Amino acid sequence: MDRTELVQALTLWFVVLIFMQTAPGTSDSQVLDAIGIFAILLMFFLPVWILITFVSDFVTDQ
Repeated sequence: MDRTELVQALTLWFVVLIFMQTAPGTSDSQVLDAIGIFAILLMFFLPVWILITFVSDFVTDQ
């Protein structure tokens, strides 16, 4: 993973976390509910993806 991909992934992760903290608790909008579900999935997926990429880069470099 090059540096720009890492910065973009971390930026996206922080944006998702900010959305999760500032999103209204009860929303009547189905669009906001869908965005919330997608944000929850990204919140868990991005750190795992970054970690797997770092480990695979470390292993292939040796």
